[in-house]
Amino acid sequence: GVLDYLEAFASERGLEFRQDRFGNAYVSYQRGRARRPLVHEAHMDHPGFVVTGVRGRRLDLEFRGGLAGEYGKGESVRIYGAVLPHHGARARLTSTAVSKPARPGLPRRLVGAKALLDRTADVAVGDLALWNVERCQFRGQTVRARQCDDLAGVVTVLATLDRLAAERRPGHLIGLFTRAEEVGLEGAAAAAAAREIPEDALVVALETSSSAGGRAEQGGGPIIRVGDRAHIFSPAMTMWMVTLAEQIASERPGFRYQRKLMDAGGTEATAFDLLGYETGAACLALGNWHNAGPNGRVRAETVHLDDLEGLIWLCEAMVANVGSFERTVEGARKRWRTIGLGAGKRLVRNR
Repeated sequence: GVLDYLEAFASERGLEFRQDRFGNAYVSYQRGRARRPLVHEAHMDHPGFVVTGVRGRRLDLEFRGGLAGEYGKGESVRIYGAVLPHHGARARLTSTAVSKPARPGLPRRLVGAKALLDRTADVAVGDLALWNVERCQFRGQTVRARQCDDLAGVVTVLATLDRLAAERRPGHLIGLFTRAEEVGLEGAAAAAAAREIPEDALVVALETSSSAGGRAEQGGGPIIRVGDRAHIFSPAMTMWMVTLAEQIASERPGFRYQRKLMDAGGTEATAFDLLGYETGAACLALGNWHNAGPNGRVRAETVHLDDLEGLIWLCEAMVANVGSFERTVEGARKRWRTIGLGAGKRLVRNR
């Protein structure tokens, strides 16, 4: 469904669309003089169940993605077949299966479940079983949806491409939409290892990331993400993105941004960075990460619309100012070289 939408989006705007052999999708915009390519990347998938067995109204389900083991039992799911929209069947989870921790101290994770259909339906192995929560609702400035992670990132990339195409702005932006992020960053790793994007590209992974534990503030603006739970991304990219955010703040009253580690989970920036690309990341503060609501109950995820609009502004600024990346970094080096030489003379003189 997401891939079909992306292809139609590109066709309507005269943009290039392609898929690689891994199933990742690319929507490309290029206008004006040659510029260093910029890649804005987001993943299409979200944790959910796949039907692995059907016996009358009883279903066996396998969970794909990360969710704590205390979630699931008694929750309701909707069944989606190969052809969207779904065929209306619902089921309730009667039991769940959880993983054994690889080592002491690690949490148990949901890996599967058994469910009972509320009525006889034509359910097949390979169908999806997704949480029966709000598919998408707007409450004031809050978006409540079954999947903000990472359709909010996909929306950010598409909104940026849409504005570039509508106004015929100069720039070179590749929107990369990956598969299988939730099971180990697989689509991103495959694309990076196969060099599916230009080797000189600047890559920015666009995500949502859990704001739990005070990690970030919803409504506090988009987050320039310096790293995740496993890795720190390119300091040069972070410096450049912060510089652009400061420029936006000086031009747009009310624009806010945050600079955070966001170490509750991993992101595809790790794969691109470790496989040799100059990589940064930005994200939105996410409520109910992976649908994990309070008190062990499944709930819709949430993001803030002001944060989303601010992230689009930041993405637009990156496209317009991609040529300033190296100047920003080299300018900082020159400043510190001057400071260092002056400090060295004073230290020697006052020894």
